[in-house]
Amino acid sequence: MSFEFNVNDSNPQITNCLGSHLSQYVKTINMTIDYASLVNGFVLSRLESIYHSLYFVNAYALIVNVNIEDSNTTGGLELTGVVGRTVSLIKDMVPSLNTIQICVTDDAPDSEGAEYKQLESLFSGMSRTVSSTHLCINHPCKQYIIKSCMPVCNLTTLLFVWDSNYKNLTQIMHANCEILQQVQIFFSSFEGLEKLVYDEQGNPVVYSHLILMKFHDKGAGAIEPKLKTEMFAPFPRLKLFHCMVKYPFDDDTIFRGNYSLMENLYLTADFKIICMLNSHGLLAKGRMKSLRKLMVADSVVEIDNVDAVIDTYMGLIGNVLPSLQELRAIDADISDALIVSLTGKVQFENLQLLSLYCSFLTLSDIVRLLKSLPCLRMLANRISGLGKDFRNSNALGIAEVLRAKFNPLNKHFRKWHITNTVHFPENFVIASILLIADVCPGLKTVIIENQPVEATNQTFKKLVGSKLYADCKEKFTATLKPVKAKPIIFINHIC
Repeated sequence: MSFEFNVNDSNPQITNCLGSHLSQYVKTINMTIDYASLVNGFVLSRLESIYHSLYFVNAYALIVNVNIEDSNTTGGLELTGVVGRTVSLIKDMVPSLNTIQICVTDDAPDSEGAEYKQLESLFSGMSRTVSSTHLCINHPCKQYIIKSCMPVCNLTTLLFVWDSNYKNLTQIMHANCEILQQVQIFFSSFEGLEKLVYDEQGNPVVYSHLILMKFHDKGAGAIEPKLKTEMFAPFPRLKLFHCMVKYPFDDDTIFRGNYSLMENLYLTADFKIICMLNSHGLLAKGRMKSLRKLMVADSVVEIDNVDAVIDTYMGLIGNVLPSLQELRAIDADISDALIVSLTGKVQFENLQLLSLYCSFLTLSDIVRLLKSLPCLRMLANRISGLGKDFRNSNALGIAEVLRAKFNPLNKHFRKWHITNTVHFPENFVIASILLIADVCPGLKTVIIENQPVEATNQTFKKLVGSKLYADCKEKFTATLKPVKAKPIIFINHIC
């Protein structure tokens, strides 16, 4: 259970919505405060007024959203020691606190920042009370605000924007390189990228406990990074790497020393990163033996050789499929190549989730996929027609073929997400769902995108009164309910 409130909201009813009898069940607290209200004592007095009503004895996580605004809002009043007393009171209210997340919202004008000197006391004071601190600066911040974050202690998670202030941010990373576990970087440029893995003296930096790293695009543009590093492993324990920008190195810096540990990988269909993986032998069979989740996204750059990209990715996917549990392909070309590969003679025993969000699959393709992937629990795809296996067949004829050849087709299939981006005939969609449900005894939920709810509902009512459904209803019942403006069909199989 979580509890969210804005300390600056002076509504006295804030405690009535929870009460002391429910506060014991709260595990996470999400608190919003304004810097001006913090330093003039309002936050302290507000917390004191609710202290006896809200005592979070079992809460262990606190999210503090600090709004940095124009300093004029303080009215020039800053009370001595008020930040320290506020931190102490929060600790008393949440005695079991072990994790704090500090989120900085910067709406302040350019300034030398002298008026924000108590930020440092706030950040260092709060982080010293816990064993794990998460720091989130998800937009370009003024330099003096970033400097205020430097005394943060026990920093295990860091999220920030890489821009012209990268030097101060990398100093924070270097100071915490032995305890950081998760890092997310939003690149607005690649300037000074070498400081990610080298300190100010040019010494290598090793993030010995980092297990998660994500690179996001925030307008980095078409800059061509060409950074190579010495032969050391900056991220020896990395298990999850999501690269949603053009790969910013010219070598295997990110993967060095951890390829056998990598469990979750998100890559773009970028020829550069594929060539790098290939040239360093990372695509070889057995190298990424721990990989369980793989996503291939659309390229962030123009691909010169689409066929080569597809062939290389298919080689990677083929080598890791025996251990892979989740495979998501957003790139349409790679998705289409995957369908051919996955419906071949080899069965992939462990694949449980397959998302081909942008690919059009025929009913024939879907049947072949479900047959080839016996442990598949979830499938996402667009639907396009009958396909060559069922061409010129009606629904009753297809049902007879499926029951004769594939009954059951797949025992583990639980969830189907139909992701058409434009309207598709409702009768075909509903009939396909009923046909698959008839031979997949585990299917429970079907989510339908971009189909009008009312028209889908009317078509569904007609089909559940048809002979097609009459032949199925001894096996299962189906109901349609709109959830968040999406038609969702719930299927209950009769044992």
